Amino acid sequence: MAADATNGGGPWPAALAVGVPLACWLATASGHGHWLDGGELVAQTADFGISHPPGHPLFGVLATGFAWLLPVGSLAFRVALLSALTAAGATYCVFRAARATFVATGVTGAAASTLAVASTWLACGSYAWWLQAVRPEVYALQALLVCFAIERLVALEAAWPTADLRPLYQASVALGLALANHHFLALLLLPAGAATLARAVAARGPRPVWLGAGLVASGVLLYLYLPLRAERAALALGHPNSASRLWWVVSAEAFQKNQGEGVPGTLGDRLVDVFVHLAENLHVATLVIALGGAYFLLRRPAGRRIGVLWLLVLLVFAGARAWLGFVRHNPDALGYLLPAFAAASVLAGAFVATLASLAGPRVAFALALLGLGAAAIPPLERGPEASLAGFRDTDLFDDPIRRELPTRAVVLVHDPSTVFRHWESAIVEGARPDVAFVPVPFLTYPEMVDDLVARHPDLRALLRAYLLEGQFDVAALQTLAAERPTLVELDLRVPIELYETLAPAGFHHRVVPAGATETDIREGLRDQEARWSELERLLGAPKDPETRRRVLWHTYVAALYAAEVGERDAARALLARGLAIEPDEPPLRGLAAALEEGEGRVDTRPFRVD
Repeated sequence: MAADATNGGGPWPAALAVGVPLACWLATASGHGHWLDGGELVAQTADFGISHPPGHPLFGVLATGFAWLLPVGSLAFRVALLSALTAAGATYCVFRAARATFVATGVTGAAASTLAVASTWLACGSYAWWLQAVRPEVYALQALLVCFAIERLVALEAAWPTADLRPLYQASVALGLALANHHFLALLLLPAGAATLARAVAARGPRPVWLGAGLVASGVLLYLYLPLRAERAALALGHPNSASRLWWVVSAEAFQKNQGEGVPGTLGDRLVDVFVHLAENLHVATLVIALGGAYFLLRRPAGRRIGVLWLLVLLVFAGARAWLGFVRHNPDALGYLLPAFAAASVLAGAFVATLASLAGPRVAFALALLGLGAAAIPPLERGPEASLAGFRDTDLFDDPIRRELPTRAVVLVHDPSTVFRHWESAIVEGARPDVAFVPVPFLTYPEMVDDLVARHPDLRALLRAYLLEGQFDVAALQTLAAERPTLVELDLRVPIELYETLAPAGFHHRVVPAGATETDIREGLRDQEARWSELERLLGAPKDPETRRRVLWHTYVAALYAAEVGERDAARALLARGLAIEPDEPPLRGLAAALEEGEGRVDTRPFRVD
């Protein structure tokens, strides 16, 4: 803050830039674990656990310590508060970097500070930034580290030539810590900082490289957390208790196929999806103006190096997310793009700052105020959608998915989000120790099957057949179902052939040992419809996009089952629920049309998404 006082407006611009978003985030933080990774990360926080690769050791240390030191509300709420505070730290870094950028354009004093507030609000008031700040996730912490490193690089470039390379070393420390939280996102900083490092080496020799590398390595040492907790934590995915398993976790081998050509769609389509995310959060006009800001910075000698840095951040982070895949309808993709949102917002501010530098101080300040007003509009529009105040959707889903299950049930769980919700409930609440949840997407993780069999020996034959064949054996399932209630969470990975032995049972489908009869199916469908209606009454009209997608997915896979077993009326009712959420979804509309033709069973293979 002391530095803020010398740059126009005293400490108040920084307080305004950070305080307003932070107040909004604290007021709208989630009291329950959110969807996707939220449940798993809350479970990790219970006792210094290890989440999915790369393990997120820095998050595990900070979140667990923070939750223990702040005994307020639920554990999920405490982790969400950590997200809000680290997002606020990232906001402060964006503000400082923006102001230094605008000073390089020739705008100083109150105008530069006001424009910096505007650019900060534009980026950090976006739906993407807001969502990461109010839920248990690793992306707000990663944004803090990445934006701190960027701010330090901007400060060094703004002061160049200089003999003081401390900003470079401070950025190196942040890079090391970022590698210990989410190494893929941290590595994306290297192209942006390469030119700055090259100038430092040209001026001072190789010493900056070795010193910077040592500081980066000091942060990476946090990965020693993983083997230290592998045998002690309640959640220790990958069990990194040996060198090979530690490398398996740290290298994120399980996800390496999810990149480039290994994901659906073309790179061009995914780049369009990234652009849509940027445009929806910042507006197309902002992106156009940002290009103008980049041009003006590159044209001005004092701002050229800073302009290159911001442009590289925008292009590298946006391009990397498209290459990694799974962009559309993916809240985590928005977390990857936070630095890109900051870069686009600052470059747009640089355009206004350049125009302001051509006018007198009064006109410059008026333009800055106009920019501040414009930047406040998107948060007012998108903030309510990102708010998780009063969010309890995950808790409502937990009743039919877990709490209401039969005693000693076995559940084959296919949706990772359902798995994560179970881990959170089991570790934090000690809920349903009698139920065997089989996390199908994670069965190939080291020691996952061994741990399950140790707790539930009667699963040995079923899991052995799955590891050998890549799918569950019908005979083994029916044998198990004769001894314990056995349920399946429907998914497209469940073979259609298995439907012959399944009957609806709430939100699941139970395995009938002798095969499902028409009576089993129809009675189950009536029970399923009643349970869906009750959940809809409790949910109301869910405003959370991920909750709507969750309802859509459950109704979609249930409709496929109903159509395949010839229960057309039930399939139509389920599709109507899904089409109320996404009326133009092609697989839903195609299946609905097929149901109007002929009688009996419908071949659903043409309507299954890739």
